[in-house]
Amino acid sequence: MINWSALLLVAGVTLAATVIVVGLVATAAKLMDAGHLRQQSGQTPGVTLVSAYILFGIVGLIVLFGIWLVIPYFH
Repeated sequence: MINWSALLLVAGVTLAATVIVVGLVATAAKLMDAGHLRQQSGQTPGVTLVSAYILFGIVGLIVLFGIWLVIPYFH
């Protein structure tokens, strides 16, 4: 018998996590582009490039955590 509530819960959490990760990557890419445009125009990139690298780092940590959860050898 299929536990539909558990299936819907897993689907919802998966969808939410995917939207969050894709949103973080898109925001980081936009910040990196803005930082490079500022740098090419002779201005300092300021906090935009640092923010982009921080967001990419957060995404990397999320991916590593997901791998840690999936592979039982690491537990």
